[in-house]
Amino acid sequence: MRARRLAHTVVNAVAPGVGGRWATDVFSRTRAPRARPDKVLPLGARSFPIDDRCVDSGYLWGDGGPVALLVHGWGANSSSMQPLVPTLRGLGFTVAAFDAPGHGVSTGTRVTVKDFADTVGEVLRTLGDVRVIVAHSLGSLAVAGALTTVDAPVRCMVLLAPASTLAGVIERWTPTEITLTRSTVDKVYRELHRRSGVPVEHWDFPELGAGIGRPILAMHDPADRVVPFSDAKEIAAAVPDVRLVPVPERGHTGILMAPEVKSAISAFVAEHTGQTEGVGS
Repeated sequence: MRARRLAHTVVNAVAPGVGGRWATDVFSRTRAPRARPDKVLPLGARSFPIDDRCVDSGYLWGDGGPVALLVHGWGANSSSMQPLVPTLRGLGFTVAAFDAPGHGVSTGTRVTVKDFADTVGEVLRTLGDVRVIVAHSLGSLAVAGALTTVDAPVRCMVLLAPASTLAGVIERWTPTEITLTRSTVDKVYRELHRRSGVPVEHWDFPELGAGIGRPILAMHDPADRVVPFSDAKEIAAAVPDVRLVPVPERGHTGILMAPEVKSAISAFVAEHTGQTEGVGS
């Protein structure tokens, strides 16, 4: 690891452009090379096709009726969201999930938030009748981006430990294998802009979410060590109709399995969709 840091320091000094691309590769990496799980259907699920360059299919639980879409966070995959499937099935929703580009069974190892958002948009178009979206962490930004381009019949949204801005994620980033100076961070901003076609500052939930126009439930652990609680507070302060609920002592991923979170999601979704009972899990 020390050798990698030294190599990056030297490259950044001799060829700054190369050093910036190297740092951006590290930031954009979602998993180790060739670290893809076997493509096996989750218990009780069936597949549905997705016309996306990196994602060819997703998973559905249930058959018929409105859809609740689960969107995982960066570096995770759809399996992280599966604890929420019974909650939404219990309200009568068909539940959908997918692995974003470079995540889970999908192809790629380095992606941008634009890639993620484009796939969310394609999934919304494919499924059609999506009434509810539940997103975790950086997946919240991908959803916000997708909803600016796709007209979906979403009635309400749930954000779990949401990231407010991509810039905030980058500024908090502390890689172990490269030397991160202010100059390097600035190069990452420029390189991500070049790769995705949009500036890093575009990925700003308070800005993107201002036009979403749906009720939002935001739940976040005040002591979250991955994405700070202040991100959820920023979203709640800037976006209309956001209900912020602290969830102490659950952590960044434990929040996805917490009983009180499932109960709150069930009540919130029932309130805003009229779905109050269904077929169970």
